[in-house]
Amino acid sequence: MPCFLSISHVSFQYDSAIEPVFNDININFPSGWTGIVGPNGCGKTTLLKIISGALKLETGNVSRSAECYLCEQSVDGPPQGAEFFFSVKDKKAFILQNQFKIQPEMLYRWSTLSMGERKRIQIAIALFEQPDILCVDEPTNHIDSVARAMLIRGLRNFAGIGIIVSHDRQVLDTLCSQCLFIGGNNAILRSGGVSQGLEQARIELEKRLSERLILKRSLNKSRKELQRRREKEQLAQNRNSKRKLNKKDHSGKERIDSARVTSRSRSAFDAAGSQARRVAKDQNKLQAIANIKVPRMGLEIPYGCYSKKNSLLDLPGCSISLGAERLTVVPALNIGSRDRIALTGMNGSGKTSLINKIIPALKLDEIEYLYIPQEFTAEIKEYIYSRLHELSHDEFSKVMSVTASLGSRPERLLDSRCCSPGEWRKLFFGLGVLRPTQLIIMDEPTNHLDLPSIQCLEAALAGCQCALLICSHDSNFLTQTCSLSWNIENNSEQLNKLKISSI
Repeated sequence: MPCFLSISHVSFQYDSAIEPVFNDININFPSGWTGIVGPNGCGKTTLLKIISGALKLETGNVSRSAECYLCEQSVDGPPQGAEFFFSVKDKKAFILQNQFKIQPEMLYRWSTLSMGERKRIQIAIALFEQPDILCVDEPTNHIDSVARAMLIRGLRNFAGIGIIVSHDRQVLDTLCSQCLFIGGNNAILRSGGVSQGLEQARIELEKRLSERLILKRSLNKSRKELQRRREKEQLAQNRNSKRKLNKKDHSGKERIDSARVTSRSRSAFDAAGSQARRVAKDQNKLQAIANIKVPRMGLEIPYGCYSKKNSLLDLPGCSISLGAERLTVVPALNIGSRDRIALTGMNGSGKTSLINKIIPALKLDEIEYLYIPQEFTAEIKEYIYSRLHELSHDEFSKVMSVTASLGSRPERLLDSRCCSPGEWRKLFFGLGVLRPTQLIIMDEPTNHLDLPSIQCLEAALAGCQCALLICSHDSNFLTQTCSLSWNIENNSEQLNKLKISSI
Protein backbone atom coordinates (compact mmCIF):
# COMPACT_ATOMS: atom_id res chain seq x y z
CA MET A 1 0.00 0.00 0.00
CA PRO A 2 1.50 3.37 -0.98
CA CYS A 3 2.10 5.76 1.88
CA PHE A 4 0.26 9.08 2.08
CA LEU A 5 0.35 12.21 4.20
CA SER A 6 -1.89 15.27 4.12
CA ILE A 7 -2.93 18.09 6.43
CA SER A 8 -6.16 20.06 6.19
CA HIS A 9 -7.27 23.30 7.87
CA VAL A 10 -4.40 23.14 10.35
CA SER A 11 -4.07 26.18 12.64
CA PHE A 12 -2.05 26.60 15.80
CA GLN A 13 -1.59 29.16 18.55
CA TYR A 14 0.35 28.79 21.78
CA ASP A 15 -1.79 29.44 24.87
CA SER A 16 0.17 32.51 25.96
CA ALA A 17 0.97 33.84 22.46
CA ILE A 18 -0.35 37.16 21.16
CA GLU A 19 -1.26 35.82 17.70
CA PRO A 20 -1.53 32.42 15.96
CA VAL A 21 1.62 30.83 14.58
CA PHE A 22 -0.19 29.94 11.34
CA ASN A 23 -3.75 29.67 10.02
CA ASP A 24 -5.67 27.14 7.89
CA ILE A 25 -2.81 25.27 6.19
CA ASN A 26 -3.80 22.64 3.60
CA ILE A 27 -1.25 20.49 1.77
CA ASN A 28 -0.71 17.00 0.35
CA PHE A 29 2.80 15.60 0.63
CA PRO A 30 3.92 13.39 -2.29
CA SER A 31 6.78 10.91 -2.22
CA GLY A 32 10.14 12.65 -2.19
CA TRP A 33 11.14 15.71 -0.23
CA THR A 34 9.08 18.77 0.67
CA GLY A 35 10.89 21.71 2.23
CA ILE A 36 9.39 23.95 4.89
CA VAL A 37 11.00 27.38 4.81
CA GLY A 38 10.40 30.80 6.31
CA PRO A 39 11.76 33.39 8.74
CA ASN A 40 12.71 32.64 12.34
CA GLY A 41 9.67 32.17 14.55
CA CYS A 42 7.17 31.60 11.73
CA GLY A 43 6.29 28.09 13.00
CA LYS A 44 8.35 25.71 10.84
CA THR A 45 9.38 23.42 13.71
CA THR A 46 5.90 23.67 15.23
CA LEU A 47 4.33 22.47 11.97
CA LEU A 48 6.88 19.65 11.66
CA LYS A 49 6.03 18.46 15.18
CA ILE A 50 2.31 18.60 14.40
CA ILE A 51 2.81 16.54 11.23
CA SER A 52 4.91 13.95 13.07
CA GLY A 53 2.49 13.75 16.00
CA ALA A 54 5.01 15.10 18.52
CA LEU A 55 2.75 18.10 19.17
CA LYS A 56 -0.98 17.85 19.83
CA LEU A 57 -3.14 19.35 17.10
CA GLU A 58 -5.92 21.71 18.24
CA THR A 59 -7.51 22.77 14.94
CA GLY A 60 -7.51 20.80 11.69
CA ASN A 61 -6.60 17.27 10.70
CA VAL A 62 -3.47 15.25 9.86
CA SER A 63 -3.99 12.10 7.76
CA ARG A 64 -1.08 9.68 7.36
CA SER A 65 -0.70 6.04 6.42
CA ALA A 66 2.11 5.34 8.90
CA GLU A 67 3.95 6.76 11.89
CA CYS A 68 6.52 9.47 11.28
CA TYR A 69 10.16 9.32 12.31
CA LEU A 70 11.22 12.73 13.63
CA CYS A 71 14.84 13.93 13.67
CA GLU A 72 14.75 16.94 15.97
CA GLN A 73 17.25 19.80 16.02
CA SER A 74 18.55 18.77 19.42
CA VAL A 75 21.12 15.98 19.69
CA ASP A 76 21.88 16.26 23.40
CA GLY A 77 21.80 12.49 23.89
CA PRO A 78 22.24 9.41 21.65
CA PRO A 79 19.20 8.74 19.43
CA GLN A 80 16.84 5.92 20.33
CA GLY A 81 18.07 2.66 18.80
CA ALA A 82 21.70 3.80 18.66
CA GLU A 83 23.12 0.77 20.50
CA PHE A 84 21.23 -1.64 18.22
CA PHE A 85 22.39 0.25 15.11
CA PHE A 86 26.06 -0.06 16.08
CA SER A 87 25.84 -3.68 17.27
CA VAL A 88 23.58 -5.36 14.68
CA LYS A 89 25.20 -7.50 11.98
CA ASP A 90 23.36 -5.87 9.11
CA LYS A 91 24.66 -4.85 5.68
CA LYS A 92 22.63 -1.62 5.56
CA ALA A 93 23.94 -0.56 9.00
CA PHE A 94 27.53 -1.15 7.86
CA ILE A 95 26.95 0.83 4.65
CA LEU A 96 25.50 3.79 6.56
CA GLN A 97 28.30 3.73 9.14
CA ASN A 98 30.84 3.83 6.34
CA GLN A 99 28.93 6.46 4.36
CA PHE A 100 28.63 8.84 7.35
CA LYS A 101 32.12 8.07 8.71
CA ILE A 102 30.88 6.97 12.15
CA GLN A 103 32.16 4.20 14.43
CA PRO A 104 30.64 2.26 17.36
CA GLU A 105 33.16 3.74 19.83
CA MET A 106 31.69 7.22 19.19
CA LEU A 107 28.56 6.20 21.06
CA TYR A 108 30.54 5.72 24.28
CA ARG A 109 32.17 9.14 24.19
CA TRP A 110 29.04 11.07 23.26
CA SER A 111 29.86 14.00 25.53
CA THR A 112 33.13 14.61 23.65
CA LEU A 113 31.58 14.46 20.16
CA SER A 114 31.06 17.65 18.20
CA MET A 115 27.49 18.63 17.31
CA GLY A 116 28.27 17.76 13.69
CA GLU A 117 29.39 14.24 14.61
CA ARG A 118 26.23 13.74 16.66
CA LYS A 119 24.09 14.94 13.77
CA ARG A 120 25.70 12.43 11.38
CA ILE A 121 24.87 9.59 13.78
CA GLN A 122 21.29 10.86 14.17
CA ILE A 123 20.62 10.95 10.42
CA ALA A 124 22.30 7.58 9.79
CA ILE A 125 20.07 5.89 12.39
CA ALA A 126 16.96 7.55 10.92
CA LEU A 127 17.79 6.17 7.46
CA PHE A 128 18.53 2.74 8.94
CA GLU A 129 15.00 2.65 10.41
CA GLN A 130 13.57 3.02 6.86
CA PRO A 131 10.38 4.86 7.91
CA ASP A 132 7.59 5.56 5.42
CA ILE A 133 7.54 9.20 6.55
CA LEU A 134 10.69 11.02 7.70
CA CYS A 135 10.65 14.52 9.24
CA VAL A 136 14.01 16.25 9.60
CA ASP A 137 14.56 19.56 11.42
CA GLU A 138 17.61 21.65 10.44
CA PRO A 139 19.89 18.68 9.61
CA THR A 140 22.81 20.81 8.38
CA ASN A 141 23.22 22.83 11.57
CA HIS A 142 26.71 22.25 13.04
CA ILE A 143 28.07 20.24 10.10
CA ASP A 144 30.99 21.00 7.80
CA SER A 145 31.01 20.79 4.00
CA VAL A 146 32.15 17.15 3.96
CA ALA A 147 29.37 16.09 6.35
CA ARG A 148 26.84 18.11 4.32
CA ALA A 149 27.75 16.14 1.20
CA MET A 150 27.34 12.87 3.17
CA LEU A 151 23.93 13.98 4.41
CA ILE A 152 22.67 15.03 0.97
CA ARG A 153 23.71 11.68 -0.54
CA GLY A 154 21.99 9.80 2.27
CA LEU A 155 18.72 11.75 2.15
CA ARG A 156 18.51 11.61 -1.66
CA ASN A 157 18.30 7.82 -1.41
CA PHE A 158 15.29 7.97 0.94
CA ALA A 159 12.30 6.45 -0.90
CA GLY A 160 9.38 7.56 1.30
CA ILE A 161 7.72 10.88 2.09
CA GLY A 162 10.30 13.30 3.44
CA ILE A 163 9.72 16.70 5.05
CA ILE A 164 12.69 18.91 5.84
CA VAL A 165 12.92 22.20 7.72
CA SER A 166 16.07 24.03 6.69
CA HIS A 167 17.66 27.37 5.83
CA ASP A 168 20.32 25.62 3.72
CA ARG A 169 19.70 26.51 0.07
CA GLN A 170 22.01 23.81 -1.28
CA VAL A 171 20.18 21.06 0.60
CA LEU A 172 16.70 22.36 -0.26
CA ASP A 173 17.51 22.85 -3.96
CA THR A 174 19.10 19.40 -4.24
CA LEU A 175 16.42 17.43 -2.39
CA CYS A 176 13.05 19.14 -2.72
CA SER A 177 10.40 18.90 -5.44
CA GLN A 178 8.27 21.48 -3.64
CA CYS A 179 8.62 23.97 -0.78
CA LEU A 180 6.07 25.33 1.66
CA PHE A 181 6.80 28.99 2.41
CA ILE A 182 5.47 30.10 5.81
CA GLY A 183 5.30 33.68 7.03
CA GLY A 184 2.84 36.30 8.23
CA ASN A 185 0.35 33.62 9.36
CA ASN A 186 0.14 32.43 5.73
CA ALA A 187 1.50 29.38 3.91
CA ILE A 188 2.17 29.18 0.15
CA LEU A 189 3.23 25.96 -1.61
CA ARG A 190 5.56 26.44 -4.57
CA SER A 191 7.03 23.79 -6.86
CA GLY A 192 10.77 23.16 -7.09
CA GLY A 193 13.57 23.92 -4.67
CA VAL A 194 13.88 26.98 -2.49
CA SER A 195 15.74 29.06 -5.10
CA GLN A 196 12.96 28.54 -7.64
CA GLY A 197 10.38 29.36 -4.97
CA LEU A 198 12.22 32.49 -3.87
CA GLU A 199 12.45 33.67 -7.48
CA GLN A 200 8.69 33.20 -7.84
CA ALA A 201 8.19 35.07 -4.56
CA ARG A 202 10.42 37.89 -5.87
CA ILE A 203 8.32 38.19 -9.02
CA GLU A 204 5.14 38.25 -6.93
CA LEU A 205 6.65 40.89 -4.63
CA GLU A 206 7.65 43.09 -7.56
CA LYS A 207 4.10 42.78 -8.91
CA ARG A 208 2.65 43.78 -5.54
CA LEU A 209 5.04 46.73 -5.28
CA SER A 210 4.10 47.84 -8.80
CA GLU A 211 0.38 47.52 -8.04
CA ARG A 212 0.85 49.41 -4.80
CA LEU A 213 2.74 52.22 -6.56
CA ILE A 214 0.05 52.52 -9.26
CA LEU A 215 -2.71 52.58 -6.63
CA LYS A 216 -0.86 55.21 -4.58
CA ARG A 217 -0.55 57.44 -7.65
CA SER A 218 -4.19 56.88 -8.52
CA LEU A 219 -5.23 57.65 -4.95
CA ASN A 220 -3.21 60.88 -4.87
CA LYS A 221 -4.74 61.95 -8.19
CA SER A 222 -8.23 61.08 -6.94
CA ARG A 223 -7.71 63.04 -3.74
CA LYS A 224 -6.61 66.14 -5.67
CA GLU A 225 -9.66 65.83 -7.91
CA LEU A 226 -11.87 65.38 -4.85
CA GLN A 227 -10.43 68.56 -3.34
CA ARG A 228 -11.12 70.46 -6.58
CA ARG A 229 -14.70 69.21 -6.76
CA ARG A 230 -15.35 69.99 -3.10
CA GLU A 231 -14.11 73.53 -3.67
CA LYS A 232 -16.47 73.77 -6.65
CA GLU A 233 -19.26 72.35 -4.49
CA GLN A 234 -18.55 74.96 -1.83
CA LEU A 235 -18.76 77.76 -4.43
CA ALA A 236 -22.10 76.39 -5.59
CA GLN A 237 -23.33 76.28 -2.00
CA ASN A 238 -22.23 79.87 -1.46
CA ARG A 239 -24.00 81.03 -4.64
CA ASN A 240 -27.18 79.25 -3.60
CA SER A 241 -27.17 80.46 -0.01
CA LYS A 242 -29.92 82.84 1.22
CA ARG A 243 -28.03 83.89 4.32
CA LYS A 244 -26.70 87.12 2.75
CA LEU A 245 -30.02 88.16 1.15
CA ASN A 246 -32.28 90.82 2.56
CA LYS A 247 -35.35 89.31 4.19
CA LYS A 248 -37.55 91.29 1.75
CA ASP A 249 -35.59 90.23 -1.39
CA HIS A 250 -38.25 87.82 -2.61
CA SER A 251 -37.06 87.78 -6.22
CA GLY A 252 -33.54 86.78 -5.12
CA LYS A 253 -34.93 83.95 -3.01
CA GLU A 254 -37.03 82.70 -5.92
CA ARG A 255 -33.95 82.74 -8.20
CA ILE A 256 -31.93 80.63 -5.68
CA ASP A 257 -34.79 78.15 -5.22
CA SER A 258 -34.99 77.76 -8.98
CA ALA A 259 -31.22 77.22 -9.26
CA ARG A 260 -31.22 74.53 -6.57
CA VAL A 261 -33.53 72.25 -8.53
CA THR A 262 -31.75 72.57 -11.89
CA SER A 263 -29.42 69.74 -13.00
CA ARG A 264 -26.65 72.26 -13.62
CA SER A 265 -26.73 73.44 -10.00
CA ARG A 266 -26.82 69.93 -8.64
CA SER A 267 -23.93 68.67 -10.81
CA ALA A 268 -21.27 70.07 -8.47
CA PHE A 269 -22.78 68.19 -5.52
CA ASP A 270 -23.09 64.92 -7.50
CA ALA A 271 -19.54 65.20 -8.88
CA ALA A 272 -18.05 65.66 -5.41
CA GLY A 273 -19.97 62.67 -4.06
CA SER A 274 -18.92 60.48 -6.98
CA GLN A 275 -15.27 61.43 -6.51
CA ALA A 276 -15.46 60.73 -2.77
CA ARG A 277 -16.69 57.20 -3.54
CA ARG A 278 -13.83 56.75 -6.03
CA VAL A 279 -11.28 57.80 -3.38
CA ALA A 280 -12.77 55.37 -0.85
CA LYS A 281 -12.59 52.57 -3.45
CA ASP A 282 -8.88 53.28 -4.14
CA GLN A 283 -8.15 53.35 -0.41
CA ASN A 284 -9.77 49.93 0.04
CA LYS A 285 -7.74 48.50 -2.86
CA LEU A 286 -4.53 49.87 -1.36
CA GLN A 287 -5.33 48.42 2.06
CA ALA A 288 -6.01 45.03 0.47
CA ILE A 289 -2.35 44.86 -0.59
CA ALA A 290 -0.47 44.07 2.63
CA ASN A 291 2.04 46.66 3.69
CA ILE A 292 5.50 45.32 2.82
CA LYS A 293 7.92 45.56 5.71
CA VAL A 294 11.66 45.48 5.03
CA PRO A 295 13.84 44.53 8.03
CA ARG A 296 16.22 47.17 9.30
CA MET A 297 19.85 46.44 8.54
CA GLY A 298 22.56 47.40 11.03
CA LEU A 299 22.51 48.56 14.63
CA GLU A 300 20.74 51.81 15.45
CA ILE A 301 22.34 52.17 18.90
CA PRO A 302 25.97 51.68 20.09
CA TYR A 303 26.86 48.06 20.92
CA GLY A 304 30.01 47.06 22.82
CA CYS A 305 33.19 49.03 23.34
CA TYR A 306 36.84 48.69 22.41
CA SER A 307 38.88 47.55 25.41
CA LYS A 308 41.59 49.81 26.81
CA LYS A 309 43.68 46.66 27.27
CA ASN A 310 46.10 45.83 24.47
CA SER A 311 45.49 42.12 24.92
CA LEU A 312 42.29 40.32 25.93
CA LEU A 313 43.91 36.87 25.85
CA ASP A 314 47.44 35.49 26.14
CA LEU A 315 47.08 31.72 25.97
CA PRO A 316 50.33 29.69 26.07
CA GLY A 317 50.80 26.92 23.54
CA CYS A 318 49.03 23.71 24.59
CA SER A 319 47.50 20.42 23.47
CA ILE A 320 43.78 19.67 23.77
CA SER A 321 42.70 16.06 24.24
CA LEU A 322 39.68 15.10 22.15
CA GLY A 323 39.34 11.52 23.40
CA ALA A 324 40.32 8.26 21.71
CA GLU A 325 43.99 9.34 21.80
CA ARG A 326 43.33 12.33 19.53
CA LEU A 327 44.99 15.70 20.12
CA THR A 328 44.75 19.23 18.79
CA VAL A 329 48.01 21.15 19.06
CA VAL A 330 47.49 24.86 19.68
CA PRO A 331 50.25 27.51 19.44
CA ALA A 332 50.34 30.55 21.72
CA LEU A 333 47.23 32.62 21.05
CA ASN A 334 46.56 36.32 21.50
CA ILE A 335 43.38 38.35 21.06
CA GLY A 336 43.79 42.11 20.62
CA SER A 337 41.13 44.67 21.49
CA ARG A 338 40.16 45.16 17.82
CA ASP A 339 40.78 41.65 16.45
CA ARG A 340 38.05 39.90 14.47
CA ILE A 341 38.96 36.22 14.38
CA ALA A 342 37.41 33.31 12.46
CA LEU A 343 37.87 29.89 14.11
CA THR A 344 37.45 27.11 11.55
CA GLY A 345 38.02 23.36 11.18
CA MET A 346 36.27 20.09 10.41
CA ASN A 347 33.72 18.50 12.74
CA GLY A 348 35.48 16.98 15.75
CA SER A 349 38.67 19.00 15.30
CA GLY A 350 38.31 20.63 18.72
CA LYS A 351 36.94 24.11 17.97
CA THR A 352 34.42 24.18 20.82
CA SER A 353 36.97 22.54 23.14
CA LEU A 354 39.38 25.37 22.32
CA ILE A 355 36.70 27.97 23.11
CA ASN A 356 36.10 26.25 26.46
CA LYS A 357 39.84 26.59 27.16
CA ILE A 358 39.96 30.24 26.06
CA ILE A 359 37.07 31.57 28.16
CA PRO A 360 38.59 30.98 31.64
CA ALA A 361 41.92 32.42 30.40
CA LEU A 362 40.43 35.76 29.28
CA LYS A 363 41.74 38.95 30.89
CA LEU A 364 38.16 40.18 31.20
CA ASP A 365 35.52 40.13 33.88
CA GLU A 366 32.44 38.02 33.12
CA ILE A 367 30.39 41.15 32.37
CA GLU A 368 32.95 42.33 29.80
CA TYR A 369 32.50 39.49 27.30
CA LEU A 370 29.51 37.78 25.71
CA TYR A 371 29.63 34.06 24.89
CA ILE A 372 26.87 32.67 22.67
CA PRO A 373 27.11 28.84 22.58
CA GLN A 374 26.01 26.50 19.79
CA GLU A 375 22.87 25.37 21.60
CA PHE A 376 20.88 26.96 24.41
CA THR A 377 20.08 24.87 27.46
CA ALA A 378 16.84 25.26 29.41
CA GLU A 379 18.83 27.22 32.02
CA ILE A 380 20.01 29.77 29.43
CA LYS A 381 16.47 30.22 28.10
CA GLU A 382 15.12 30.70 31.62
CA TYR A 383 17.84 33.29 32.27
CA ILE A 384 16.89 35.20 29.11
CA TYR A 385 13.17 35.07 29.97
CA SER A 386 13.71 36.20 33.56
CA ARG A 387 16.21 38.90 32.60
CA LEU A 388 13.85 40.42 30.04
CA HIS A 389 11.12 40.74 32.65
CA GLU A 390 13.49 42.47 35.08
CA LEU A 391 14.46 45.25 32.67
CA SER A 392 13.42 48.86 32.94
CA HIS A 393 11.47 50.39 30.06
CA ASP A 394 14.62 52.05 28.70
CA GLU A 395 16.70 48.83 28.95
CA PHE A 396 13.94 46.78 27.33
CA SER A 397 13.71 49.26 24.45
CA LYS A 398 17.46 48.95 23.81
CA VAL A 399 17.30 45.13 23.76
CA MET A 400 14.32 45.16 21.39
CA SER A 401 16.08 47.67 19.12
CA VAL A 402 19.04 45.30 18.74
CA THR A 403 16.71 42.33 18.23
CA ALA A 404 14.80 44.22 15.53
CA SER A 405 18.10 44.92 13.77
CA LEU A 406 18.51 41.12 13.45
CA GLY A 407 15.28 40.81 11.47
CA SER A 408 12.69 39.91 14.14
CA ARG A 409 9.56 41.81 15.10
CA PRO A 410 9.82 42.91 18.75
CA GLU A 411 6.09 42.38 19.32
CA ARG A 412 6.51 38.72 18.27
CA LEU A 413 9.05 38.26 21.08
CA LEU A 414 7.04 39.78 23.93
CA ASP A 415 6.12 36.27 25.05
CA SER A 416 9.63 34.85 24.76
CA ARG A 417 8.64 31.37 25.97
CA CYS A 418 7.31 30.76 22.45
CA CYS A 419 10.59 31.72 20.76
CA SER A 420 12.25 29.66 18.06
CA PRO A 421 15.94 28.69 18.52
CA GLY A 422 16.93 31.53 16.19
CA GLU A 423 14.92 34.06 18.21
CA TRP A 424 16.49 32.90 21.49
CA ARG A 425 19.90 33.68 19.96
CA LYS A 426 18.75 37.13 18.86
CA LEU A 427 17.41 37.94 22.33
CA PHE A 428 20.62 36.78 24.00
CA PHE A 429 22.66 38.92 21.61
CA GLY A 430 20.30 41.81 22.34
CA LEU A 431 20.89 41.54 26.10
CA GLY A 432 24.59 42.12 25.40
CA VAL A 433 23.83 45.79 24.65
CA LEU A 434 23.30 46.36 28.38
CA ARG A 435 26.86 45.40 29.37
CA PRO A 436 30.28 46.89 28.53
CA THR A 437 30.98 44.11 26.02
CA GLN A 438 34.62 44.13 24.89
CA LEU A 439 34.64 40.69 23.25
CA ILE A 440 31.92 38.61 21.59
CA ILE A 441 32.53 34.85 21.27
CA MET A 442 30.04 33.04 19.02
CA ASP A 443 29.95 29.29 18.36
CA GLU A 444 28.15 28.58 15.06
CA PRO A 445 26.11 31.81 15.15
CA THR A 446 24.32 31.22 11.83
CA ASN A 447 22.75 27.96 13.00
CA HIS A 448 18.95 28.36 13.26
CA LEU A 449 19.03 31.71 11.43
CA ASP A 450 17.25 32.31 8.13
CA LEU A 451 19.12 34.03 5.28
CA PRO A 452 17.75 37.56 5.93
CA SER A 453 18.62 37.19 9.63
CA ILE A 454 22.18 36.12 8.74
CA GLN A 455 22.53 39.23 6.58
CA CYS A 456 21.17 41.34 9.44
CA LEU A 457 23.65 39.73 11.85
CA GLU A 458 26.53 40.50 9.47
CA ALA A 459 25.45 44.15 9.40
CA ALA A 460 25.05 44.23 13.20
CA LEU A 461 28.50 42.75 13.86
CA ALA A 462 30.00 45.25 11.42
CA GLY A 463 28.69 47.97 13.72
CA CYS A 464 29.88 46.40 16.99
CA GLN A 465 32.71 48.29 18.70
CA CYS A 466 34.44 45.27 20.22
CA ALA A 467 36.62 42.27 19.36
CA LEU A 468 35.11 39.14 17.79
CA LEU A 469 35.92 35.41 17.94
CA ILE A 470 33.54 33.50 15.67
CA CYS A 471 33.52 29.73 15.18
CA SER A 472 31.59 28.78 12.04
CA HIS A 473 31.40 26.57 8.94
CA ASP A 474 29.78 29.44 7.01
CA SER A 475 32.68 30.78 4.94
CA ASN A 476 30.66 33.61 3.39
CA PHE A 477 29.62 34.85 6.83
CA LEU A 478 33.20 34.73 8.13
CA THR A 479 34.50 36.62 5.10
CA GLN A 480 32.03 39.41 5.83
CA THR A 481 32.78 39.66 9.56
CA CYS A 482 36.41 38.62 10.24
CA SER A 483 39.94 39.55 9.17
CA LEU A 484 42.06 36.90 10.98
CA SER A 485 41.88 33.10 10.66
CA TRP A 486 42.54 30.40 13.25
CA ASN A 487 42.15 27.20 11.24
CA ILE A 488 42.49 23.75 12.84
CA GLU A 489 43.93 21.42 10.20
CA ASN A 490 43.71 17.65 10.34
CA ASN A 491 47.32 16.40 9.99
CA SER A 492 46.48 12.78 10.77
CA GLU A 493 43.83 10.63 12.43
CA GLN A 494 45.31 11.40 15.85
CA LEU A 495 46.69 14.93 15.42
CA ASN A 496 45.24 18.34 14.51
CA LYS A 497 47.19 21.60 14.37
CA LEU A 498 45.94 25.18 14.56
CA LYS A 499 47.38 27.64 12.04
CA ILE A 500 47.04 31.44 12.17
CA SER A 501 46.69 33.57 9.02
CA SER A 502 44.91 36.57 7.54
CA ILE A 503 41.63 36.19 5.67
